[in-house]
This record gives sequence, structure tokens and C-alpha cells, in this order.
Amino acid sequence: MRGGVVCFLKPALRSLAIALAIMWAALLSPAIARADDPPPAVAPTTAATKRRSSIPAPVRVEHGEPVNVTGQETIYDSKTDTFVVKGDAVMTQGGTVLKADQIDIMRRDRKARAIGHVHLIDPEVEMWATEGTIDMTNETMVLYNAKILAKQNIYHLEGKQVTKLEGQTYEVKDGYFTTCGCEKGTPDWSINAKEMKVNVGQTGTAQNATFNVAGYPVIPMPYAIFPADSDRHSGFLSGREGQSGLRGFQWLQPYYIAINKSSDATGAFDIETSQRVGGLGEYRLVNGKDDYLWADGAFYNEALRSDANRLDDIIDPQIADPHIPVNRFGIIAMARQHLTDNLIAYGDTVSVSDSLYLREMDVWTLSRGFQSGLGQSNFGSMSNAASNFGMLYQFENAYAQLQGNWNQDLIQPQQFALQRLPDLTVTGRQELFNNLMFSDYDAEAVNFYRYQGIDGGRFSANPRITLPWRLGDYLTGYGMVGSQGVLYDTAGRNINIIPVGTKPPINARNSTCPGGGGVELTFNNCVTLSPFNSSGTSARIVPYAKTGISTLVDRVYDFQFRSIEKLKNTIEPFANYEYVPRVYQGNQPLFDQTDRLNSRSLITYGFTTRLFAKIKEQAPEETTTDATPTETEAITDTGGTNVGPFHEEPLADSLVPPGGNIVRNGEHSQQLASLTVQQAYDTSHEVATGGSHVSDIEGLLSLYATQIATLSSQLDYNPRAHSGITQANATLDIQPPWSTKGSSIYLGKALQGSFIEFAYNYASRTSTVIQATNKNAAQLVSGRAYTEVFDRLGFYIAPSYDLAADRNLSTEYGVRLKSPCDCWAADLGITDSTNPNEVQVQFQLTLGGLGSVGRSPFGRNPFQTRGLVGSPTGVLPNY
Repeated sequence: MRGGVVCFLKPALRSLAIALAIMWAALLSPAIARADDPPPAVAPTTAATKRRSSIPAPVRVEHGEPVNVTGQETIYDSKTDTFVVKGDAVMTQGGTVLKADQIDIMRRDRKARAIGHVHLIDPEVEMWATEGTIDMTNETMVLYNAKILAKQNIYHLEGKQVTKLEGQTYEVKDGYFTTCGCEKGTPDWSINAKEMKVNVGQTGTAQNATFNVAGYPVIPMPYAIFPADSDRHSGFLSGREGQSGLRGFQWLQPYYIAINKSSDATGAFDIETSQRVGGLGEYRLVNGKDDYLWADGAFYNEALRSDANRLDDIIDPQIADPHIPVNRFGIIAMARQHLTDNLIAYGDTVSVSDSLYLREMDVWTLSRGFQSGLGQSNFGSMSNAASNFGMLYQFENAYAQLQGNWNQDLIQPQQFALQRLPDLTVTGRQELFNNLMFSDYDAEAVNFYRYQGIDGGRFSANPRITLPWRLGDYLTGYGMVGSQGVLYDTAGRNINIIPVGTKPPINARNSTCPGGGGVELTFNNCVTLSPFNSSGTSARIVPYAKTGISTLVDRVYDFQFRSIEKLKNTIEPFANYEYVPRVYQGNQPLFDQTDRLNSRSLITYGFTTRLFAKIKEQAPEETTTDATPTETEAITDTGGTNVGPFHEEPLADSLVPPGGNIVRNGEHSQQLASLTVQQAYDTSHEVATGGSHVSDIEGLLSLYATQIATLSSQLDYNPRAHSGITQANATLDIQPPWSTKGSSIYLGKALQGSFIEFAYNYASRTSTVIQATNKNAAQLVSGRAYTEVFDRLGFYIAPSYDLAADRNLSTEYGVRLKSPCDCWAADLGITDSTNPNEVQVQFQLTLGGLGSVGRSPFGRNPFQTRGLVGSPTGVLPNY
């Protein structure tokens, strides 16, 4: 008899739990638009597939478990075919428990009613009500005076009446929604409405709504429309607001357009009250891996600027064109398209209206990923705006590439900029004598072009043969012989370079130096046209040979600590020799590194030591045995993790992070650290100042990103006359033990978790190619740190200081006010910088689960940006 009751009642209860979980998840998307993820490159899913994928795996598993109904008294009415369970009535199935003072089950009408202290506990939802009715035929129900917590007690919904209609439509009367459900009493913020109607998977509406703070209505919303699922939606995105002494008040407001499953676009209005007004537009099309088009364009009018503002913003007056035009534009784009399985067409471009455009702007694109996809770390520091386009064809052990490169020089005169149009390269490897030897070849035909100066065609070939060998487990080595041949056909006059720290002659021939010459160059070199002509054909062939030998010793230690089972340490000594004979090349053109193959008889020697960790095997996750392939995929996708559009990327619980993994014979290992120490000695050539044949001693140390610290460092030591350190750099990231692991509520781009980041760079005065004019050479130090003082307050600081020039480059200060349960955070940051010379204020307000307004002044926690899935190069860049 109990089994019969459960068969009728359980589907409706489960439908309620699942539907409410979907609805609350949908409400967590930004209140107006959702564009956190790039357009997917997959086929559209059906409604049934969406429904299956939204059901959590534990829910499906428990649905097949037995049901128990208990109570102090059970009464059966045969006339109405009704069971009445009174007194502490409890119905359980798996992890789901329904409690009430009384539960009535009407089998004939397929309805049920729970009365008094109704309490439903489910893996995905927990709810309380005074009364509830269920229609099992239509899967509809009504809850009165309902209070609902979902998603690990994060999302909180209350209403005098919550009604589930047929399908996936819900009505809430006199209720509110908030993510501040971790504390008792009035929530810090909430969305209150007289009536809300939500069609899960489509949209929702609210009538007579208000945005409340601490229980008080602040923003009235007579009528509002919001998305009711996690898909992308057109609408306004979080803007950027700030105040700067140079830019004035800045407001950038983007609008997102969801075109279809494969493409979308963003437009933005941008105004800086002391400098410019304009806008940006961006289009993204993604059809699959290596098939995408991203294009970003911007236009600005600079009529708002005063002459003083314009002059103060030009930090480097020695570029070829320091003029700032009234109308300015910029284009940044990248594209990949597979024409066949082996043939890919590509194109990347950065093109701007003037040389100072990239330096002055603080917003270049509306999506993250362009910089990594184009191989740039910072558009603002680029000295050359490059565009390239072409096709790449891959075949067995080789590839052919036909491309063109166009460079827009942002420092020197454009007439001297060197272009490569066209450029044909063929590279490959051929196995010889049953893999005993290998033949590698590189061939290139390129036409160099410039408006003024030497240009022309060049053909180069670099064939070589390699013989690898191995002596048991003790020694490995190789021997290689090859030659580089180059043929030129050039015309035009040579170009002279006048270096920084010197004064070019006044009125020098074809001089483009600042002031026509006579002014000391303190920022950039100066380029002039030589009177000497280098027209004609020439050729040269340079043979060379290389050989090397190495060995490896190792030791394994038992190490039972957290996720690490064993440690392995290796020591790998090595020695290499390279020989290039003396062949005069001074009469050859110089376009790039291919044009010079310097003579040498160079021995390189040293050792590398590495530390590996063997990771303990993780128990496999349980899955249902009767799941269909589609359901199995859904389990894998949703499987109880908090990764996705509603949550911040988590930090791994393992001591060892993802990335750099080694899997062999079912065993999982991870490299934790490496140290390389090496030096070079040339038997017949000088390799250092003072006529020495011995190079500096170089040390490379890497501590790979664990959840405690990561370190990368390089140090060069000059052993000649004990001159000391010539070059050094180090980057250290530390996550203190008190650092939080991030919030379980989606906080958009808000920074989470305490961390300390330190960077140091040093170069001695004598180790640069052109001896530095500053007696202290180059010495820079920078850092970033954030810590939460207690659960409601956090501080951020990011200084950058030039020790050589004894001046502050920039300093950023920030303070955060937040809720203890992370349901809201208010960030305020102030940046004082030298280039550009300005003081800027940024503000961001984040409502947990809904998104952010403004732009984060704090950046990102380095430990939360490592190990994320996806690569920004070759495929769709990450947001």
C-alpha cells in the first residue's frame, strides 16, 4: 500500500524539486543580460536533452530507491480512496524527505495535500510551508507561505503562494528572491514583487517589484523582464565607471546581442569627459575548433580635449608622429577557417589611426582573449601594430605556409617599416634508415618591401641530418650536420640607426630625428637613410655542426601527504657543442635573424634537476547503470560541481594543481619544480665584454603552481673577476594559509581569496647591448596583495616602483566591503600612475548570483586563473 502511494506522489515531488532548482539557477544569471560564455560551437540541444541535462545525477539515482511513509496514525477512506497519515507524517525516498503534521493522498484524483509544518528536504532544494497541494496528473502544485532554499542554502525564495502551472511555468505572489539566505532576519538585499511569473527555459516577468536593501525598498520596478535560463540573452551588460584626473569621468556601457547559437555581438558607448567620446563594436562567430572570427572596431572624437590635456598625455615626444588627431579609430581582429581537414586560412590584424592610439586607450576590446590570441601581453605597450594573413597546409611530417605580414610602426617613420609580402615557408622531417637518422629541412622564399630603404627578395634553405643514439639507460646523445644557404636580390639604400643616448647630426641627410637632429635621444633610436646603395644579387652558404650528450640519475621517496603518494628527484647533466666556421657576411643585407649566422665553437654544459610527485588515485565516481548515452553525458556535465556560469572557478583541493600532468601506464604524475644551471664556453670567439670566452652562469628556477606557492626566476652571474649578478628576475605568488577557497555563489569578475604576488627585474649597466645611461641600469619591483581582515572587510594594494630612477610608476589601493556569506560585495579602487599621468577611481558592486555593475579595480587572484580549461591560441580565446 505504501508503494502505491509513492508511485503517485513521488513524480510530482521530484518535478517540483527539479523545476525549482532550474528556476533559481536561471534567476542567478545577470538581471538583464547573460554573456559570460562565448557562443558555443555545438549543435542546438532539444528540449528533452535540456530537461535530462538539468536533472542532477543524485536526483536520478535516488528516484529508483524504495519509499517509506510513516506516521502516528493512518486512516483509509474507501469511499474517496484517500489515505490520511497524521502525526509526524514522514515520507522518504533516498535523500529526499517530506515532513508534515498530516499528509492526505487521494489516489482516485491523483492528488495529495500536506498540512502543517510542511518541510521538504532534497539534495537540490529545501522548503518550508504551512500547506501544499499537488496534482500528480498535470504535475502542478501550490505551496502557501513558502520558504525555499536551494543550491546548498545559497538561493533564498519566499512567497505567500508559489504555484507550479503545467509545463515549466511558475507563479509567485507576494514574495522575494535573494542570495543572502545564510543569515537570519531581513536579508541585506532582495528583489520583492507582488507577482512574478517564470517560464523556465525562456523568460520571466515581475510586476510591482522593488529592489530592497536591508528590507527597505530602494529602486521601484513597476514591470521587469528577465531571463529564466542560463543561456545567453540580449541586453545591457555591466558597465565601467571611473574618475580620472586625466580622463575625467569615464562611463563605458556595453549592450550584448545574442544573434544565434554560433555568433553574437557587443556594442558599447564610451565617454571620457576630459578627453573623448565614441564607441566600440565587437562581432564573434564560432563554428568549431580553429573556425572562428572575432573582430573589434572603435571610433572616437577628441574634440573634448584641451590643449593642456593633450600635451600632458604625450609621455614620449620622440616618436616619429606625436600628433593626436581629432578623429581616431582602431581595428583588432583575428580569424581561423578550416577549408579542408589539412588546409586552414587565417588572419590577424591590429590597425590604428595614429601612433598614440594604443598607448592612450584603456579599453581596446570588449572581450578578453584577443591579447593571448594575437600573442600580445599588453596592447598599450606595443611598438608595432602587425597584421598577418595566409594559409597553412599540413601534410605528413611537414607543413607549407603562405602568408603576408604588414607592420604599422608606432615609433619610427612608416616609410622605413619592413613588410613581408609574400612569404612562403616549407618545413618538414624525413625518416631515414628505419628511423635510424632524421633529415630536417626548412626553406623560405620571401619578398621584403618598404617605401624607403633596402628591400627585395630572399630565398633561404636550411637542410640538416640528425643521428640520435642511446647507450642503454646510461647515456643519450645526438649528432647533427647542416648548412644554411641564402640568395638575395635587393635594391635601395641602406638604413642607419642612431642609438639612444647619442645626438644625431643637425639636418642629417634624410633625417627624421626629433627636432631635425641635435637633440639627445632619450626614448627611442632614430632611423635615417644612408647614401650608400646595396642593389644587386648576392649569396652565401654557411655549414655548421652540433652534438650533445646527457644522462639521468634519479631516486624515489615514499611521501604520504594529502594527494601526494611518492616524490621523485632526477639529476640530468648535459653537454652540447656547436660549430660554425668563419664566413664573412658583412656585405649581406640585414632584414632579420636569418641573415646572420655568427661563427662559433661553443660548448654549453650544465645540469637540470627536477622534482616529480606521484598522485594518489581517486576513487571513480558512481553513476547510474541504466543511464542512456545522453543521460551519461548530462551526468558528466553537471555532476555536482560548482563550475559553470553561476559559480566562480574553484581552487583545487589537491595540493597539486591541474596542468603539466603526466599519465603513463595508468599512473598520474606531476612535475613540481625544476632547476637548471648552465654556462657556455667558446674556444675561439669572445662571448662577453672584456675579451672573455666564458659566458655568465645562468640559473633557471621554477616552482610550479601548487595551491601554496609558485615561483619562476632567472639569474645570470658573471664569474669573470667576480663581477657579480648581471641580470635577474623573479615572480613569486603566495596563497596564505588563511586564504579562502572562493565563494560558492557566482560573483562575476570579483576577486576572491587572499594572495601575495611579487615581481622583481634587474639588469646591470654593463650587460645591455647599448650601455645604459643611468648609473643604476634597470631595476623594477612590483607587487599585488589582497587579504580579508575579517568576514566583512578586505584590503588590496598593488605598487610598481622604478628603483633605478627612484620614482613610483603606479600604485593601486583598494578596499572591499562585503557580506559574510558573499551575497554582495562593494569594491573601491584608486590608481595613481605615471604613464599615463593620472589618478583614476574605479568602483564595482557585485550581487552574488546576479552579476556585477562597474569594473573590478582589483584584477584577478593568480591562483584562480591557473588550470582553467581551454587555450586562447589556435582555438577560440577564453573570455
